[in-house]
Amino acid sequence: MDIICPRCLEPWDSNYVQHDMTPEERQDLRAGRGCRSACRANPPSASEDAAAASAVLELCGEDLDGAAALMGDFALSD
Repeated sequence: MDIICPRCLEPWDSNYVQHDMTPEERQDLRAGRGCRSACRANPPSASEDAAAASAVLELCGEDLDGAAALMGDFALSD
């Protein structure tokens, strides 16, 4: 299952997010600041999917598995 960046809509494998991202990268992703420097340099997506991904991450907080499952339920990820 994937975690969708609420800024650029890039899908990230939930295991990668939980185990390979630095804590700062993970916090930036969850807070909607983006998934990497190139993403943060661009304006955020104004799509409904971006808003939904942001809401799911805010709702789930530290529960990234739950966020990935909800994003899958809402067809935000593959």
